[in-house]
Amino acid sequence: MKKKAAPPYFGAAYYPEAWPLEQVDEDIALMKKAGMNVMRVAEFAWSRMEPQEGSYDFDWLHTVVDKLGKAGIAAIMCTPTATPPAWLTSRYPEVLFVDENGVPNQHGARRHVCSNSPVYRGHCGRIVTALAREFGRDPNVIGWQIDNELYPHSGRGCCCPVCLRMFHDAMRARFGTIEALNAAWCNRLWSQDYTSFAELPVPRSSAGHHPSLLTAWMRFQSDSYAAFCSHQAGILHRLTVKQPVGTDMMPGMGLSYHDIHRSLDLVQYNHYCSMDSLWEAPFWMDICRPIKPAPFWNTETSTCWNGGGAANGYRESGFCRANSWLPFALGGEANLYWLWRAHRAGQELMHGSVVSSAGRPLHIFDEVREVAAGLRKAGPFLNGTRPVNTGLAIHYSCLAWWLFTFQPIVKSFSYHGSLVRSVWRPLVEKQYRPDLIDAAADLAPYRLVLSPFLPALDEAGLRGRLLDWIRAGGAWVAGPFTDIRDTEATKFPHGPYGSMEEWAGVRVRYEIPGDPRTFGLRFSDGAETQGSLWFDSYELAGGRALALYTEGPMKGLAAAVERKIGKGRIILLGTQLPPAAYLDLFAGIAAKAGVKPVAEADPNLLVVPREGPAGRGRVVVETGNRKASLKIERPVINLLTGRRHVDVLNLPPCGVAVLKEVRS
Repeated sequence: MKKKAAPPYFGAAYYPEAWPLEQVDEDIALMKKAGMNVMRVAEFAWSRMEPQEGSYDFDWLHTVVDKLGKAGIAAIMCTPTATPPAWLTSRYPEVLFVDENGVPNQHGARRHVCSNSPVYRGHCGRIVTALAREFGRDPNVIGWQIDNELYPHSGRGCCCPVCLRMFHDAMRARFGTIEALNAAWCNRLWSQDYTSFAELPVPRSSAGHHPSLLTAWMRFQSDSYAAFCSHQAGILHRLTVKQPVGTDMMPGMGLSYHDIHRSLDLVQYNHYCSMDSLWEAPFWMDICRPIKPAPFWNTETSTCWNGGGAANGYRESGFCRANSWLPFALGGEANLYWLWRAHRAGQELMHGSVVSSAGRPLHIFDEVREVAAGLRKAGPFLNGTRPVNTGLAIHYSCLAWWLFTFQPIVKSFSYHGSLVRSVWRPLVEKQYRPDLIDAAADLAPYRLVLSPFLPALDEAGLRGRLLDWIRAGGAWVAGPFTDIRDTEATKFPHGPYGSMEEWAGVRVRYEIPGDPRTFGLRFSDGAETQGSLWFDSYELAGGRALALYTEGPMKGLAAAVERKIGKGRIILLGTQLPPAAYLDLFAGIAAKAGVKPVAEADPNLLVVPREGPAGRGRVVVETGNRKASLKIERPVINLLTGRRHVDVLNLPPCGVAVLKEVRS
């Protein structure tokens, strides 16, 4: 009997429903040649599973899963609820997604249905139940994927009558009375107050709606998708045995990663980086890693180019290697390509794959085989270690995403772009290794937490937990744009911050936008730089100035302050610092907090320390498509090559190394 597949999992998305069943053997032979041990199946196959309402056909799928299993290839079983059959949308048109202008979608793509529709929810429950009964105890199925890329599409998500009614109910449950909602949103301004919850409209993008309404609507959309996912998860958990359940997520915070994973067992993640943006892929994996204890699964990525429409974004030699290793380096145990065999018809016809629609290996096939061989060599070390928690975390908030989308503060500000390029990237290029955490996350594992652009500290009850953590010894770096809004997207009536003036020992003197100019500041060590984006200036009331403004109306006032609280401390920034200046300030704060770089290496090198029963070491991936080097402090063996290194490791462009420490 063939040995059962085990992590690291390496494979692709497979759509046998689109091909003759007798072709499965040919595909499996090529999969084995590629070194693959897992396939995602059935995510869009509802019409093949249930060709007529209530009439099921799973024989073909059993054939596929059984053949894969006999070849030592596991299956990730997907629920097909992103693509309902035509008979369903034709017979029950009320299930169709409705855009913000009241126009229903048509059958013919995917995600064209309303996740809140009770009729659709009922049909989803039936097909998921039937599928789980068939495969919930199948030893060849190692896990489940719910639906596909849940997200509030089309700007505002579904705006059908069911969704609007449920939104009214959600607001009624949150506020109790319409008077309380009006007060929380300050709706008397511009005569926007309502006399009943039934008057709350769909917030069309063309209408210039109140930011509080827009934020509440998108929070409702996020909650709706979380509930849709939870409904299926409940069925799967009831009918399956030892098969973890997840849902494949896309980059973007329009839907709360934290909320949707409350009912799930592991994080699944899809991404499509280019040669130029490969360095950013670890940002999203730094989000995936701390959400759940289980290693995440990278359920989709490209081998060579994208092709949602026309083929685009050719990747140079080596990209597939580096891209494929990133999830394994950063705490994942699976990497799957989209897709195995290119489509021969329909949408996304030109997307890159592992083999062509004619079954011919693409030019990256040898790179795929190289990755598979490396995973076999390094598998015991990867399975027996986990990325080390370095004590550093950065807050990244879905609520902040919504607040800044509907209330941009200054026109030059991008929440995601500013956080990635001004905070996260400078740190990781200096080889600090952070977790990216939700406001609801436990702070106990961390010694140093950065909260740039975190407008609402009351999100998930963070304010009280944060203060307790600081008093117990935590170091917190806040601002700019931190603690400036409540959870309803409104300002505080008593001051520019909710608690920050009291906590940091300051009083805000002036608030000045950084458009169109910047202002200079000088640190206590004499170093000078320019702030940007926004300028809060502080009079001291117990805090200690770390930097003073040197020009403009704020000259002589504090631009950055520090204050001890209990055993910990707060560092408050009133402006956005350039990356180099931010890094200089951070280095001193981190050293005091016991947070250190994990390596001495070139900035284009991702270095992830790992520890566990299998030993200690590092996984190293070059992400900039240029040469890089790493200083070796202790003797290591590169598990991919068998070579021993004692001083320096030099890597080629897109090179990868799995380094295990050995005795001298």
